[in-house]
Amino acid sequence: MKISNIKLFQFRNYSKFNTELSPNLNWIYGSNGQGKTNIVESINYLCNLESFRTNKNSNIIQNCKSEASINASINQKEFRHFIQINISKKGRQVFIDKTPSHHVSEYILSFMALAFTPESVSLFRNAPQERRKFFNKIISFLNPIYFKDLQEFKKIIVHKNALLRSANMNQLPIWNKMFARSAKKLMEHRKEFVKQINLYLHDLFMELSGRSENLILIYEPSLNSNNLDENNLLQQLESIVQKELNKGFSVIGPHRDEFFLKMNEKKDKDFFSQGEFRITNLSLKMTINRLLYEKYNFHPVLIFDDLFSELDQEVVNFVINVLIKINNQIFITSTSKPSFPLPGKCFKIQQGMIC
Repeated sequence: MKISNIKLFQFRNYSKFNTELSPNLNWIYGSNGQGKTNIVESINYLCNLESFRTNKNSNIIQNCKSEASINASINQKEFRHFIQINISKKGRQVFIDKTPSHHVSEYILSFMALAFTPESVSLFRNAPQERRKFFNKIISFLNPIYFKDLQEFKKIIVHKNALLRSANMNQLPIWNKMFARSAKKLMEHRKEFVKQINLYLHDLFMELSGRSENLILIYEPSLNSNNLDENNLLQQLESIVQKELNKGFSVIGPHRDEFFLKMNEKKDKDFFSQGEFRITNLSLKMTINRLLYEKYNFHPVLIFDDLFSELDQEVVNFVINVLIKINNQIFITSTSKPSFPLPGKCFKIQQGMIC
């Protein structure tokens, strides 16, 4: 997947922005506060239909304006698609080749960007729900059956929580049984995904950092997963019925599962330095990138905002050597121009304009 050009209208500090992009590496540099991150934010919105900085459309639209838009040409294998996204305070409209697109999930599973940003690193470190959201998206892309099973689980938990709030005990056993069956499917999918990640994660971490510690991704279900028998899961749910009735919602299940990184015996949020957190999360994103290629021959767009902060020069060199060898389209923001030739284009941004 390659974005050949992008046009912005009233997006953040860009009244109008139009440029051709390199299919390889796009290095966007300039002083802080000039609009570098706004460009890669628009790339992320184009691919994922969301910002990595805000949940409010009003924050994306230029001050005192009523709407913004993103237009782009995307080459996907032998096809070229023309994308238009109109953003207003009320919502967004998406057009693919001038035809309205109403299915967000299908769009996201067709055009994907993996973003490595200070915001994503912070959310991954501090917000379990953001980790689940991130992995749900990735597993859905790798395994379309997972997406179907996840939608089924979401419907079940809505019904079960409604029963718990109403204290309706008559139907609860039926929904707990459905909950256990659905949870089993998701837990199996997640275990298999983590197993695939850990086939490559350690080697990519060594390649990116030059360090030899054993880095692995850990999946920690809230339900006891030693025995993924449906009856065993159902018994766990039945044992906490009164607790759930008191609270009015489901307290255990896939919606409460945890994911974290572990380096040797160190758990990420408890022991990693900020630099370690950045390089291990970069290793995770690059491992996902490899899985997407090996399973679907798909190269997502890679976005690296403020990539090199808090990384020492040796690690920076390792990272650059990895990035120039892969076939993804890459966007990097930096405060300085690269000190050595790279395959692609450099853009200097000053006051919302390319210089």
